[in-house]
Amino acid sequence: MAYRNRSKSVLSKHSKKSDDKAHYKSHSKKKSKSKSKSKKKLRIYWRYISIIWVLWLGLVYYYESMVVKRAMKKCQWSSWENWPEGAESHKVGLFADPQIMDDYSYPGRPKIVNYFTRVHLDHYHKRNWKFVQYYLDPDSNFFLGDLFDGGREWDDEYWIKEYTRFNNIFPKKPLRRTVMSLPGNHDIGFGDTVVEPSLQRFSSYFGETSTSLEVGNHTFVLLDTISLSDKKNPSVSRIPMEFLNNFSMGSHPQPKILLTHVPLYRNVEQQTCGELRESKKPFPIQYGKQYQTVIDNEISQQILTTVQPELLFSGDDHDYCRISHSYPFHGETKIAEEITVKSCAMNMGINRPAIQLLSLYNPSDLKTVNAGEEYESKTFQTELCYLPDPYKAIRMYLYGLLWSLIFVLYMHFFPKSFNSHVATRMDRLLTHSDSGNAALPLPASVSKSKSKKSSAHSKYSVNETRSTKQFLVNVGILLASVIPIFIYFYSIV
Repeated sequence: MAYRNRSKSVLSKHSKKSDDKAHYKSHSKKKSKSKSKSKKKLRIYWRYISIIWVLWLGLVYYYESMVVKRAMKKCQWSSWENWPEGAESHKVGLFADPQIMDDYSYPGRPKIVNYFTRVHLDHYHKRNWKFVQYYLDPDSNFFLGDLFDGGREWDDEYWIKEYTRFNNIFPKKPLRRTVMSLPGNHDIGFGDTVVEPSLQRFSSYFGETSTSLEVGNHTFVLLDTISLSDKKNPSVSRIPMEFLNNFSMGSHPQPKILLTHVPLYRNVEQQTCGELRESKKPFPIQYGKQYQTVIDNEISQQILTTVQPELLFSGDDHDYCRISHSYPFHGETKIAEEITVKSCAMNMGINRPAIQLLSLYNPSDLKTVNAGEEYESKTFQTELCYLPDPYKAIRMYLYGLLWSLIFVLYMHFFPKSFNSHVATRMDRLLTHSDSGNAALPLPASVSKSKSKKSSAHSKYSVNETRSTKQFLVNVGILLASVIPIFIYFYSIV
């Protein structure tokens, strides 16, 4: 009896040990399963990241290439020139106030914000310049001053760095004339406050600030009206004054076109700018530190009577303005049109940056015989050429970023809804079903249960366990894949 009881106790102990072992094994299996499940939770959704990446590639390509090409197509010379058949015109591009951003532009902003702003502004200039030179291919390019923003303030070392940067943004095209020698008030100052060392430095690197050139059988007169307005320092005003005197004594039979940075004086109530001006306010007549919105009336009349231009182009105001000037000459009244060219920069207070195109046709005998008739007309035609809207592209990139984040948030934090509404549709759209094995229609209850199962097991379905870590990993990978798209498009121009 005692033996039997002893055997029972041994058996019970043995069975207890085996139960403990089994429990331990099952518990360890459960732990390992839970660990493996937790490891499986962290998924990278390469399919969705790839789809979003392709959409971003299309978006950036559209705004960085297709939109710019479309803008150039609207400006094509043949779409607005009206010369006799077979005429070969000389084509000119006029660029006003690029005013490339520097450390003086936005002093109160954080450095990181200024860095990315400058990168974007430089890219806008560089891309547009490249497309203009390739698709419109002007024979001559003229800049109308304010090449820099704080050029008059810089020391030589900083100025040379910015000079190199400017030429990298606007590289001169071989076999084409590009003239950058006309200074603006941001380059050298204005009138009595012209910074003489800045003026000398500017002319040393860019060329004489007051000069004349023969272009397309026209005489282009580049006049530094800013230095001419200096009434205190004769060494500053002497050079443009001597140029005007020498020019008046020379013979200039070709039609004359005057280029100046600051517009000439006008009566803003009588001389209105026209419909192409963005601002609805009259042209401003203002004076301030290192600037003046118009040249003094007396100097303006002196310039008109000496140069006798048929056409003038100016900058400085950043917005478009077209008026007519009248001036006396040998007892007659002559008329000269002035066009203030819109800024080609996106940060100059206007919504639509632009350049001005000028087509010149002036045969050597001043008249062209065409089909037995004499062709007599103005020897120039001009057109406003709008550059791509810079703010629309920025808005679309921000909308694209917002949509991408919302999509990834929905995918990670509402996975069941995502699987039932998005994954199943993606599966239908992107998975090619075998048409030969098409199944017959099923009852509604069966089809619903089948759709639920298919959404759960679709290759486009996502993990139905919410995970912040998984969200951050996928967002990080998505951003890391989209950023190189911008780097590529910003580096190829």
